[in-house]
Formats: sequence, structure tokens, C-alpha cells
Amino acid sequence: MGDCIVDTTDGVMVIRFNRPERMNSLGGTLLAEFNAALLEGRADDRVRAFVVTGEGRAWNAGADLQAVGSGGANENSKRWNAVDPIGEVGRTILNLRGCDKPTIAAVNGVAVGGGLGFCSAFDIRIASEQARFSTVFIKRALAPDCGLSWFLPRLIGPERASEMFFTGRMVDATEALSMGLVSRVVPHEELMDAALSLARGIANSPPSAMIYTRRALHNSQTATLEQQLEFEWVNQKACLRAPEFQEGVRSFLEKRDPDWSQF
Repeated sequence: MGDCIVDTTDGVMVIRFNRPERMNSLGGTLLAEFNAALLEGRADDRVRAFVVTGEGRAWNAGADLQAVGSGGANENSKRWNAVDPIGEVGRTILNLRGCDKPTIAAVNGVAVGGGLGFCSAFDIRIASEQARFSTVFIKRALAPDCGLSWFLPRLIGPERASEMFFTGRMVDATEALSMGLVSRVVPHEELMDAALSLARGIANSPPSAMIYTRRALHNSQTATLEQQLEFEWVNQKACLRAPEFQEGVRSFLEKRDPDWSQF
């Protein structure tokens, strides 16, 4: 069994980080296997949403410091990482954000350091009551990476982000919900049911409109209002030409639920 476990059911690809003995840290083959699964799901029209969770007591603990300390991290890619201005983790973040299908992090335990950066790149985060979050970098004499200095201020505001970065303190699930870091907190044993219920509802949506909606939300983070209005109208014209729109209109006129499974 590899460092990621992948299963697809009802239009939802579930990816489980499977390094529980290392708290699912970003080492071994985890990133390579995650990227392979994500690329497979992106190319498969049957996959309409992703749920990512972790085995054991962690969602993702960031860098594998035990491997880094022993000189064993990314042994086969040191030269590439040295010359690549983004690095393997950075390219994974771009791969995740560039996916046209909604992504949900089902945070079962700790998400710290680069793991929190990774988690912050998802569209939606649902947390178990056992989840905990920390930037932690400052406590290891490191600066932020994995895009966390970009994501966190946008999620919780610059002042709260500054406090988390400067102190490295741990934030529990309840506080994470109050500050907007996660959208929902559920009992631990209900986490995957809640995440899968949400993902299946998303999967049962008009696929083209979902793609354009996700693109619009991501584009809005760097666009001016005028640029966003133009972006929205280009997308809307594409939606109006898509066959899903005709089904939406017919179902409205016929007073029935639309059937998106045909697209």
C-alpha cells in the first residue's frame, strides 16, 4: 500500500494520506502519488469532486523533519528542487489550485506548517472536532512556505494571520471555525460522512457551470472589479451555450429536478 490511498465512488475521488507513522508529512512518495491521483481525477469526466483526508491522528504535519534532519528527504530530487524556483510542493499546490473540480479537505487531525499551507489551498475545509492548526514555522526557525503566506491572510484576515505566524500557537477546531479557517466542525466519527455528503451534492451539479463558478472564485482573488465583471460575462456566455443550460430551463418549465448525470 502506498503513501496515498485512492477510491472513487459516486463521482467523488477520495484521497487518503497514508503515512500515519510520520503524521502524513510531506515525505516519501506522498506528493508524487497525490499528484498522480489528482491528475487522473482531473482527466476523468466521471470524477466531479475530490475529498482528501489523512490516516491516523494527523491530516498533514508538513515537512518530514525527521527525514530532513537525517539528510534523507527527497533524495532523488535534490538537484531539481535546488534549481526549481517553486519546488515539488509548490508545483503540487499549483496543480491542486489549477484543478477545475471542487476540492474538500476533511481535516481529521493536526494540519500544521506546510500541511496547513496545503490544507489552505483547498476550496472547502471541514474539520473534525479533533482537528488542530498551527503555522509552526517560527518555532522551527523557518519562514512560511507551501503558499501559506498567500492563503492564510485571505482566509482569516492579515491581523489574525500575523498572530498565527508570529506566535506559531495551536488553534483548535472551534477557534478555526470562528476565524473562518474552516467552514464546519463535526464530531470526529461523522467527518467523512459530512465531507462525502457535501462532495456528492457537488458532484450532482451541472459540470460546466461548476467549473466556471470555481474559476470565477479563484480569479476574483487577484482581479479588479472591472476585470472580474469581464471574466464573469465570458463565463456566462459559455454557460448559456452549454447543453446543461437547456436541461436547466426544461426542468424548470416541466417542474422537475434537473438530470445532470447525462453530462
